[in-house]
Amino acid sequence: MADLSDVENAIVTEIIGALYPLGTSGSSIVGTTCRVYRGWPSPTALNSDLTAGIVNVTVFPATKSDDVPDPYLDRSYARISSIGLTATVTGQSVTFAGLAEQGQVIGLLVDGMPLSYRIVKGDTIESIVANLATLISFDRIAISSGSTLAIPGNRTLIARVASTATVTRGLRRQRREIQINCWCPSSSLRDLVCKNVDISLTASPFIDLTDETRAHVHYVSTQIYDQSQGALLYRRDLCYSCEFTMTTSTTVPVMLFGDIFDNGGNSYV
Repeated sequence: MADLSDVENAIVTEIIGALYPLGTSGSSIVGTTCRVYRGWPSPTALNSDLTAGIVNVTVFPATKSDDVPDPYLDRSYARISSIGLTATVTGQSVTFAGLAEQGQVIGLLVDGMPLSYRIVKGDTIESIVANLATLISFDRIAISSGSTLAIPGNRTLIARVASTATVTRGLRRQRREIQINCWCPSSSLRDLVCKNVDISLTASPFIDLTDETRAHVHYVSTQIYDQSQGALLYRRDLCYSCEFTMTTSTTVPVMLFGDIFDNGGNSYV
């Protein structure tokens, strides 16, 4: 679920990427150390950094209250986990291969009778086959051998692997102005830092949030402070309007086999 803090963190990540395009282990694009963080700077720490030639870039919500626009488009989003396991039927047996990962569900349809097994943490292909054999053995013979499960005497056998789905629902949209304050030891550094930050956010107006939604970032204004606020302090504030969705997510079951009625009978597909 995304909230204002997630938007701030995402903007911090974008700014770091703009100032350190090759990663923070290398040099910044402006040639000096840049600290990027949420919140307002401590005066003592800021003065120390500026004296040492270090740039501070802070991300802070403006005092203007939120706007709450009407929701638009589809309010539900679905994400299906990747499937790394395969199940291959050969005659009266099924062989498994690939990655046994949580979130995957195995379904067997043996002579029209369905059963399923959900993979849990620590499962291997061998343990999955053994567990399936145990489930089947309540009604009929099943033999596990490594990655292969044999079910003697069956007339029809279907095996499927599905994955759990996470459905995310938008609760509300909101728009908040965010200030990006650039605190620099020289006017030339201030101009260079702000130019790179502004270009980055303008070129990529949609930023990724932790809940896999996106926030839209829209430029609003710039404020420049040339007055002497303290030793070696040159500041520019970039203000952006950020629109994002508050969401809630739930894991939903998956369908392995559908039951279809035809002329009074039923069959699985």
